[in-house]
Amino acid sequence: MEQTVNRPVAPPDRSYTSVHNYIYWSTLIGVFSGMLRVQIPFYLLLFYLIMLINFLLMPLIVNFARIAAWIPCFILYLAASGGIGIVFGTDTIAQVAKEFLGISVSVVYFYYFFKMIEDDVERAFSTYARIAFWFTIVAFPIWAGSCIYFHRFERLRGLTEEPTAFCILVLPAYYWYSYQYFTSRRFGTRVAVFTLAIILSESSNGYLAVAFGAVLLLSRRMKHLVFVPVVVGGLLGLAYSASADFRLRADDTLLALFTQDVSQSNYSTYALMSNLFVTQQVLKESPVIGNGLGSHVFSHQRFIGDVPGVERFLTDSADLNATEAASLALRTLSELGILGFSGVLIFLFYFYVGGNGPRAALSNALLVCFSLKVLRDGNYFGPEQFFFIFIYMLNHRQHKLEVRSIALSPSPRLSIAPSRT
Repeated sequence: MEQTVNRPVAPPDRSYTSVHNYIYWSTLIGVFSGMLRVQIPFYLLLFYLIMLINFLLMPLIVNFARIAAWIPCFILYLAASGGIGIVFGTDTIAQVAKEFLGISVSVVYFYYFFKMIEDDVERAFSTYARIAFWFTIVAFPIWAGSCIYFHRFERLRGLTEEPTAFCILVLPAYYWYSYQYFTSRRFGTRVAVFTLAIILSESSNGYLAVAFGAVLLLSRRMKHLVFVPVVVGGLLGLAYSASADFRLRADDTLLALFTQDVSQSNYSTYALMSNLFVTQQVLKESPVIGNGLGSHVFSHQRFIGDVPGVERFLTDSADLNATEAASLALRTLSELGILGFSGVLIFLFYFYVGGNGPRAALSNALLVCFSLKVLRDGNYFGPEQFFFIFIYMLNHRQHKLEVRSIALSPSPRLSIAPSRT
């Protein structure tokens, strides 16, 4: 019999110091600092300034003398990848240093951040979800003001640079509240708010991610599986018929794939297809290890002129998404090869929590976001990136501990506190 729950585990009763609270809230707000990308061009510097200050304060709370063994191994792998690219002339010291430092600092920071809160992923995700809801609320008056100012319909993006970035930030919260609504009929208003925001974003990538989320949500019970094709097909069909932008991108992408030519593509399709072509050329040269960490921008410079139909974009948009390859999958394959991309897939599958219950729902919420990042966001260390990654890993670890505890207990009982989110 399935047990209906609202939150994975009851958080321990703790009293926090002012330093602890400052680090906690500045980090959670910093996760959303990517929303300042338009207003503050150097938005990442803001997040790293927060991390630098917090790094100086964390030793008051956390023991920095201990670190998980996998972290230095991972950092060494990144250094080796960049070093090989430099030696073979496919990469530069400056580009390697930028990506290496960004990833390494982010990994170490969030490792100690979660140590500081004693791996309380429930508290961290619950806070994130509340902030995501209010950032979505703020997005509506900004959207309305944009429509009035430009005298036309504008796609909702809130404070982000573009609608897909908005979707990436709010999708985990959207799925989590949807799960709670379907299991206990709670948070219906929040689900409605997120649904309307995603619709108004007219993000093709966001629509695809929502369809994937619907599959995960419906697959919780066998009796719902029969409805999956109908629901997903209906959602995508509705998006195709109702959204001219979604229809344009879908048609252009299929045409570019079929003709292997980007001359008739819109800018979004061009960015994806041109980087796909560049990645294919890189894999012909170095399929196993790629051209090195941070090298895609240079591979793009080498091969972009050979993309069929690129002439139309040479004057103003030839280098569109050249740095991040328009997709984490393409960038990882280009820079880290099949070996690196296999690592991404292993991570997603190994730490995934299947089945029913809150742990599985939390895992699915983040998997929806990761799927969108793999498809359409090639940034390695956005402010939210490793925050989500560590929750994904720690949620899996705590699931394993709970399963082991129940197996060893003669009369297993699960104590669940109601969610306050």
